Amino acid sequence: MKVLVSATGKSVDSPVSPVFGRAEYYSLVDTDDLTLESFENPARNQSGGAGIQAAQFVLEKNPESVISSNIGPNAFEVLSAGSVPCYSASGGTVRENIEAFNSGKLTLIGAATAESHSGMAGNLAGSSTGGEAEVSELEILTEKLRDLRSQVADILRTLDEIGEENR
Repeated sequence: MKVLVSATGKSVDSPVSPVFGRAEYYSLVDTDDLTLESFENPARNQSGGAGIQAAQFVLEKNPESVISSNIGPNAFEVLSAGSVPCYSASGGTVRENIEAFNSGKLTLIGAATAESHSGMAGNLAGSSTGGEAEVSELEILTEKLRDLRSQVADILRTLDEIGEENR
């Protein structure tokens, strides 16, 4: 089974990252023989939407499960939509968490384990509005709208290029 673990380094003995969306690396580990493939997180330095982008990147790696210390609501929603179960890391290293996973000692999580934007430097502590579900949904929809606008712009450019070639 291939399980993805958020990590601070590239080896099986690297500590698990305290955050998912801004983790430095993702380790895709074969739970049978502990072989791993390590990926640098392309979203870790994003100014916004890191959780969503990180989760989309992770889904491209086709893990059967994810292990992380803290997963924000946006990332959790993307991973859930991709039907990837998430487990709460027990601290320690990638190896220790895979061993705990193999022996059934990790907890399956059913919701985000971190607040929105908790992995951002300069996070405003205590700024919860009480409407976190609505804010989270608004952030997700805003990010989707940005992506769609970019896709439409790309399509329009391509159509213009095709139109110019046919003149």
